[in-house]
Amino acid sequence: METFKSSLLIGACAAVLLFALPELSAQQTNDPAGGGTIKSTIVENQPEQVTMERKTLWELIKNGGLMMWPLGILALYGFFKAGVQVYVIILSNNEKRDQALLAHLNPHVMPFDDLKSEVETDISQRAQAAFPKMCEAALARLYEGKEAMEEALTREGAMQLSRLKRGLKPLQSVVTVAPLLGLMGTVYGMIASFQSLGATGDKVEILSKGIYEALVTTAAGLTIAIPFLFIYQWLNHRVDEIGEKLNRQAAAFLEKFHPSGGGGNEPEQEAKEGSQSDSGLEESTADTDPLGT
Repeated sequence: METFKSSLLIGACAAVLLFALPELSAQQTNDPAGGGTIKSTIVENQPEQVTMERKTLWELIKNGGLMMWPLGILALYGFFKAGVQVYVIILSNNEKRDQALLAHLNPHVMPFDDLKSEVETDISQRAQAAFPKMCEAALARLYEGKEAMEEALTREGAMQLSRLKRGLKPLQSVVTVAPLLGLMGTVYGMIASFQSLGATGDKVEILSKGIYEALVTTAAGLTIAIPFLFIYQWLNHRVDEIGEKLNRQAAAFLEKFHPSGGGGNEPEQEAKEGSQSDSGLEESTADTDPLGT
């Protein structure tokens, strides 16, 4: 009986010590005079804290919340539109190809059908080019004179430049909308963070984590908007350069058909009119000769 009581007493003491040890270790950890226990605990936990603070880019995107989806779609849309405009502005409206077309068009050697066929072939190869369509519009009014061709060149050139400018509007929209979407995601994230303060746990930790994740959308929006802003400015500058080149090329095109400010057929018409007037003058003098000679 005494042996049983002794065993029971020893088991009770062991249970008390087992439940009391976690509290004792916690007090030693929080005690600044704990010596080696504090140092060993800090050394063991420090790598774990550093690992928790470092996050990959994909983890940041996932933590950005629902607003990261429209930002991702907007970025893909911006890349697509930027690629299209680079093809249209840089590759299609190439000055060297425009100069080659201008050199092939020779109204003194080629008939009208060949001139029209040459322009239509270039349009089929470069559907987004501006200068071939200007040449097509001017050739359609070839027999109406210099002023009609100049008017056709001016009108079609203005229309083509407006088309190039309209093609840059989507990039401008991406630059404007991306920061706004990022800011909206941050606002929603801040609202969710403050709503979670009523939950149990460390409120400071919950709030800091929520703000940290909410700011990801703002960073993503700015990261999308800034590169597309530079692309938009660069392409807009190239469109302005294309406008200046089209003016020079249109003047050279018009000079080929109406050199020195006059029409190609106007000198011949003036010569015919002069000969007709001279013959009419001779006839009138013959009729009015008083001597009948």
